[in-house]
Amino acid sequence: MDAVLLGLTLGAAAGISPGPLLVLVITSALRGGWPAGVLAACAPLLSDLLVVSGTLLLLNHLPDRAMGWLALAGAVFVAWTGVSTIREARDASLTPAPAARRTVAHQALGQAALVNLLSPHPWLTWATVLGPLTLSAWREAPVGGVALVVGFYVAIVGSKALLAVLVAGGRHLLSDRAYRRILVVAGALLVLAAVVLAVEFWPVAFG
Repeated sequence: MDAVLLGLTLGAAAGISPGPLLVLVITSALRGGWPAGVLAACAPLLSDLLVVSGTLLLLNHLPDRAMGWLALAGAVFVAWTGVSTIREARDASLTPAPAARRTVAHQALGQAALVNLLSPHPWLTWATVLGPLTLSAWREAPVGGVALVVGFYVAIVGSKALLAVLVAGGRHLLSDRAYRRILVVAGALLVLAAVVLAVEFWPVAFG
């Protein structure tokens, strides 16, 4: 039970923490409704398969520069996503054609999963916190390790999905003009996040 509560606590905190993935979840919910937002919220279930296995098997044996290069690649992609969001805001509408909404929903999961995969935060979290905790719980009782991981992902996906539903439910309160401004702000936040990542990890990559 302690392992479940610990996983739920860590997952809920990660789920509502500001970052590129949270911005994408909110943006997807505004653009494509709650299905797109919920799909984006599910990105960790897809991307973290590689993150978890890579962390537990390889990351501790790789040089620090590998993390730096991963972070810089993530910064480039996050910046590109932010610029694309700002460009799309020029003629964005809250009432797109059904086909357009389906396209947004289909793209949301892949885009969010790639952002999460290239972001250093999941890797760092697993390398420094979740990895050691999971291994420790597993050694005490395998069911405890499994419970911690399950609790974490239930909470992180659930909290982001709930935010997506709440944001999508408030779409009718916005005008197209306000919606476009929100998209511009969201895009600018993604670009800012990319700059922060690049500044933080540039010395690691080239140090």
